[in-house]
Amino acid sequence: MILIALVACTPDKAPADSSDLMDRAYVVSNESNEMFVFDYTTLGEVGSLDTTVVSGAVNGNHMAMVSMDGTKVYTTAAEQGTLVVIDAASLTIIKTLHIGTHATHMAFRPGTPELWIMAEADNAVVVLDTETDTIARTITDASFHVPHFARFSGDYAYVPSIGGNEVSIIDLATYTVVDTLVGDGLAEGACEGDPCGYADAQIDPNGMLFASNFTTGKVIVYDTLTGERLPDVALGAHTWSAFIDPFTADDSFAFVPSWMTSTVSRIGADGSSRIWAAGDDEVYGVNFSAQAPDEAFVLNRQKEQVAVLDRETGDVLDTLDVGGTTETATTTTDGRLLLPISSTGEVAVIDTATHEELARFGGVGTYPWSVTTAEGQNYCH
Repeated sequence: MILIALVACTPDKAPADSSDLMDRAYVVSNESNEMFVFDYTTLGEVGSLDTTVVSGAVNGNHMAMVSMDGTKVYTTAAEQGTLVVIDAASLTIIKTLHIGTHATHMAFRPGTPELWIMAEADNAVVVLDTETDTIARTITDASFHVPHFARFSGDYAYVPSIGGNEVSIIDLATYTVVDTLVGDGLAEGACEGDPCGYADAQIDPNGMLFASNFTTGKVIVYDTLTGERLPDVALGAHTWSAFIDPFTADDSFAFVPSWMTSTVSRIGADGSSRIWAAGDDEVYGVNFSAQAPDEAFVLNRQKEQVAVLDRETGDVLDTLDVGGTTETATTTTDGRLLLPISSTGEVAVIDTATHEELARFGGVGTYPWSVTTAEGQNYCH
């Protein structure tokens, strides 16, 4: 592993005028209110921003999302139930909006100005109009049990409940729940445990949805284009999200980490599964890269490493020791893995084609939690 740069974060540094907004990465920290910004192509620091909502209090910043044109950034201050809207060019706060109790994950609805935000403790989905930065509507339904994400395909949105046994299907014409995908052998409704249900419901470029149940270890497989429910795939218990490759439209598959067995499974839409001993007991992310199409990058939090897997054989091709706990990551369209390292307050940049570490920024905040780019593989816990 080659270390090319070590850069310390300078609070409130003025952003460089020449920075391309589309090439910026935004890192939020869960235990402090800094947002650190860097250019992932030049590997230069852009600046940082204090996103404090309540003086003297920690935001509990959870996730950020960048508008499609790169001009605005949105971050959820989960502990304050607030959305912070930021002007990307000047790194200044435009406004703050109260969203709801424990506002966490966000997703843009493709082809629209809508940003969907999960108000988890309120069992609500808040839809923001990003042209005016005002709340357009709030969606509630009896099928929401700690809604955890929103994913989109065609005329429908899919909202998994991490505290429930179902994925809710929302008709985008009416913004109402019209059906649910209930896990095999489960009764629709709340489940017991934190977590216990579906952390995510990722949809691949072919329209195939994969959603893994944390308690049962069974993965829902659903064709969003035809409406066909395929048989659930059974894996080991304590499975986190089912991660899909957002960059390619090859055969439909997902990679699913199982905490209890420290394995990572590749499952196919045809019901096939291959289980490999390449994980650990707390994997929050599996990343993919168009520059390394035969590989998967497993974020082994406890082992403080990224394991590089051959997608077909499950062989561990490389082990990237990162020197601290990994949380989530984004992969950029040009193949750079941007990796927050929570225990050390750093973020690393790794070339997915060569596995070399290109840069490492230090002092980015206390417990950096997630990173986002305009067009990358963006997700969160």
